[in-house]
Amino acid sequence: MRVYRTADRSFHVALKGRAWVAADSFQVVRLETDLAAPIPEIRLAAEHTAVQYGPVRFPNKKVSLSLPQEAEIYFDWRGQRVHRRHSFSNHVLFSVDDK
Repeated sequence: MRVYRTADRSFHVALKGRAWVAADSFQVVRLETDLAAPIPEIRLAAEHTAVQYGPVRFPNKKVSLSLPQEAEIYFDWRGQRVHRRHSFSNHVLFSVDDK
């Protein structure tokens, strides 16, 4: 599901993780992944991703979708630990018709 590319090689990343699913709606509520094993060739020692999902209502189309609300990633690359957090809002729904 994930690939890291250098100038001359690609490294496929094996992930392990878990998903929280709402019992009443069967929607994904949270998703977490971790590296299954470090990738010493690119000095990636660890990586953890967590995505929190929530309902987003689109009144114009009278639909509600479970979409990412917040995502966090932590990684240990080349001996440096990094944490990034992203928040998602102002989702836009569009459709394309073809005849």
